Amino acid sequence: MKFDFRKVFVIVSAIFLSFMVSFYGYRLVHFYLKEKEKDTTTYTMIAYLTKEENLINNKLIKEENRYYFPKDAENNYLYFSGLMYRILYMDDKTIYAITDEVITKLKYGITSDYNSSNVKVWLNEVFLNNLNKEYLNSDEVRLINKELYQKIGAKESPIVDHDMWVLDNDEGLVLTSTGELMKPTNYEDFLGIKPLIELNGTKKYITGKGSIEEPYLFEERGASTLNDLYVGDYLIYNGMTFRLIEKNDGSVKVLSVDKLDKQLAFSDKSNVYQTNNKKALGYYLNNTYLDLLNKDDLILTKWYTGDYHFDYKETLSSSLNAYVGLLKIGDYFIMDSLNSYLLTRSGNYVYTINSEGGLSLTSPTKVLDIYPVLTLKSDLNVGSGLGYMDNPYVVGE
Repeated sequence: MKFDFRKVFVIVSAIFLSFMVSFYGYRLVHFYLKEKEKDTTTYTMIAYLTKEENLINNKLIKEENRYYFPKDAENNYLYFSGLMYRILYMDDKTIYAITDEVITKLKYGITSDYNSSNVKVWLNEVFLNNLNKEYLNSDEVRLINKELYQKIGAKESPIVDHDMWVLDNDEGLVLTSTGELMKPTNYEDFLGIKPLIELNGTKKYITGKGSIEEPYLFEERGASTLNDLYVGDYLIYNGMTFRLIEKNDGSVKVLSVDKLDKQLAFSDKSNVYQTNNKKALGYYLNNTYLDLLNKDDLILTKWYTGDYHFDYKETLSSSLNAYVGLLKIGDYFIMDSLNSYLLTRSGNYVYTINSEGGLSLTSPTKVLDIYPVLTLKSDLNVGSGLGYMDNPYVVGE
């Protein structure tokens, strides 16, 4: 009998197609049913975090009506109002969280008393005003205290990474980068600030797994203009990456994430920021650098250049108008601009951030890195992005 190749091919093809339809049909039904089985319940933040499976997975420690994250927690990240936080513990209504990064450096005060300190003023007059108060359970922001620090694992807790100010009741203490608690000999050292906030845990859980890549969210992300952004958000403007450091009526100040491609001195002679001296940094930024930007997007604004000694409000004692400036003492994220000048001065010197993130006084003739700060109109359109460092908002799309 003659072999009919075409007939065999048709039969094999039919069998193969039947197998493929059955296999992928099964997978389609399987994953459809699996998706339907997913929990579609609407949770509050606390209800979600205290689900039985999350209690087990997150290894939460229950004490009376409180749930603490363990000292080695890596799934307690929460993104709120432009900043990443670490959840320390929660009760039935409130989530207690601390910023993951040191957000500025300040002198504490004249004495150990927190209630009369510069730090308390800054936290509640600057930091608090940049938060979405709809989600807060307290009208005050504080520092972490000694008791809570020890409760969350002390030296082994996730908050230890820089020298910073903490509290013992209402007395200032130093928490060193190695986790030691020390009573300072004076309170005029520049140390890090990590605010502790109280969040309304009865707000709706939106998404997130608590990892640094997928932090918990209970605010919707997204923006249509710069006015919708928070301090801390990242954005791309004119092809360059910036971070928002200040919001005002009609404008936002943004810090360049990248330094200039050349180092510059502050000035050939003066420690005051100047825009009319061709040998001064201020002239370069407001002419050569400004030419790289669309001036119509910027606002001529006041830059504070006060002679600082103790209280960060001293920086407001003098100013000049310009399009481009620098950070000053009391601004957010000064540690993001290492080995660079600030606008703030003292005596015949200029404050700088050194390569270790500390504040120093330096001669204005020294050549350093430069991180420009711009004031952009807050009605500029924002397109894609979510404001994260690896997914910044894009201005002008």
